Amino acid sequence: MAFQRVAITGGSGRLGRYVAREIAATCAVTVLDRAATPDGHSFAQVDVMDLAGLERALAGHDCVIHLAGIDMDFDVAESETMRVNTLGTWHVLQAAEKLGIRRVVLCSSSCASGVNETRADFPPEALPIDEAHPNRPNTGYGMSKLIVEQMGDAFVRRGLEVLCLRPTLVMFQDIVAGVIARASDPDLRSMFYYVTPEDTARAFRLAVDATKPAPGAYFITADDSCHPGATLDWLRERYGWTPPAADEARYRVNPRASVFSNKRARDLLGFAPTSNWLEIVTA
Repeated sequence: MAFQRVAITGGSGRLGRYVAREIAATCAVTVLDRAATPDGHSFAQVDVMDLAGLERALAGHDCVIHLAGIDMDFDVAESETMRVNTLGTWHVLQAAEKLGIRRVVLCSSSCASGVNETRADFPPEALPIDEAHPNRPNTGYGMSKLIVEQMGDAFVRRGLEVLCLRPTLVMFQDIVAGVIARASDPDLRSMFYYVTPEDTARAFRLAVDATKPAPGAYFITADDSCHPGATLDWLRERYGWTPPAADEARYRVNPRASVFSNKRARDLLGFAPTSNWLEIVTA
């Protein structure tokens, strides 16, 4: 493995703990967060808004996974989400460049695409939705994540290796029941995408382990959806449309296939999700 010391910002968070545990299996991990994790990893107390503190905490590491930020579920003003997510990311990239850290793996989101919640004004142009699809987010969170990706691209042009992972809905156990209920709500606008925290953590490990990584965005999603019905059928029934260009063969082989494609992550990182929604709901 090329990297021996990996720093994980936000490593004490709900997803961060999965990622830290996965990365710690192969190299030394330092969690950078405002509160320590109970999992026993090396820890440095730091806020990503504190550039000087961040530089001190990152010194001696050779790779950074950046998870810290404000999630879309946080009840804060959009301006605060934008400030923390964008400036915090800029600080991580700037510090990594200054310290000679070669690779940064940023946590973006499928929300950066803007097609994640079946907006009537922006239906997907094709299924499955891949990284080449136009991006038109209209929320503070989604816009912050698209800016994060653009920052990453800028630092790639400056010589840094930057990968941006776009997890879909991370399916923590405590939200499963609510997601099941959503499938029977005809008024809910959702595309029923998901990925397990375990598979998400493995995607971050693969991004760290990649020998010659291609920069840019990667959708990280399960192969199937978190709706029990056939994907093209519930799209027609619930929203009255099907994208004009759909990979019919994909949805014949797996009628419940996700609306998002993980092909780029499969081909370039070796990502292979292990979950099956129908097994999750019957467990």
